[in-house]
Formats: sequence, structure tokens, C-alpha cells
Amino acid sequence: MAERFGDGTTLTRSDDQVGRPAPQRPPRRMKSTTRSFTVGEGKGYLTVACTTDGVPAEVMIRMVKQGSTLAGMMDAFSSTITRGLQHGVPLEVFVREYVGMRFEPAGLTNDPEIRQVSSVMDYVGRRLALDYLPYDVRVGLNVLTAEERATKVVFGGDIREAAPAGARADSKSW
Repeated sequence: MAERFGDGTTLTRSDDQVGRPAPQRPPRRMKSTTRSFTVGEGKGYLTVACTTDGVPAEVMIRMVKQGSTLAGMMDAFSSTITRGLQHGVPLEVFVREYVGMRFEPAGLTNDPEIRQVSSVMDYVGRRLALDYLPYDVRVGLNVLTAEERATKVVFGGDIREAAPAGARADSKSW
């Protein structure tokens, strides 16, 4: 399909774009949660605004050191997640891409459920997973709370309940 403009230019759209619905606009007023975090030497704020049914609709990440390359990248990252969510991309897709991403700043965090991460994007992915994804999805992504990790033990790639006190770890009776 082609659209002609008065200045002689033409916009061409493929057939699959013509019937595509416009992105869903989130409501004008949403409840949001802001969490401060540190990753290594970096400090920032993660704000997630949700629709009335508790589904994330907007994600904003602000790094404290404004004007830095990292702050600019996190602004772009925030816009990408928000636009993706508005276009119907499941949150799990973003989390799967960002968990495990490695770059500086990295290291210890001030979040008791996520003690160490490999980047700010890794932290954001893990925090979003813990707050908004169901347990079975998080197990597949290996993103668990500190309490869930404490009660789970990995045996040959399977996550199982930890053995009761006094049971042998190699015993299959439990």
C-alpha cells in the first residue's frame, strides 16, 4: 500500500503493517512503585506503573549520575520496555533477554532478595521477574527470592525441595 504526499514523497507500507492495531495506550492515571537500588557503585531508581489489574504498563529507570552514558542508556532501555509492553510484548520476553547481561557497574546490591548481579539491566530484569512473573516462569529463568533459594537445592539440573534434616542428599527416599 502506498500513500502519496503533496511534496511528491511516497510512504510505502507492507500488507502486514496495514491491519496492525495501534499500540494500547495505558490509562492516564496508574498506581506505581518506585524502588531505589544500588548495583556496585551505581545508584538508581526503578519505577513501575501498573494498570488497574496489576500488569506493568510503564517501566522507568533513572540513574543518579545524570548526563552519564549509563543514565542515557537506561533512559533508552526504559522507553524500549514501555513501548514493547504497549505493543503487547510479554514481560517475560524482556526478562529473558536482560537477566544475565554483563557490564559495569556490577556486583553487590542493596536488595536483600537479589544480592549480586552482573549489570543494572540484570538487576532490573530480576526485580521485574520477582515482582510480576509467576513462580513457574521464574524457576525456568532461575530467578528466585532469597527464601525460595534457601528452600531449594539443585540436583542434576532439577530444582527440588531441600532434603529434610538428617536425610542423605543422595537418597531418593525423600
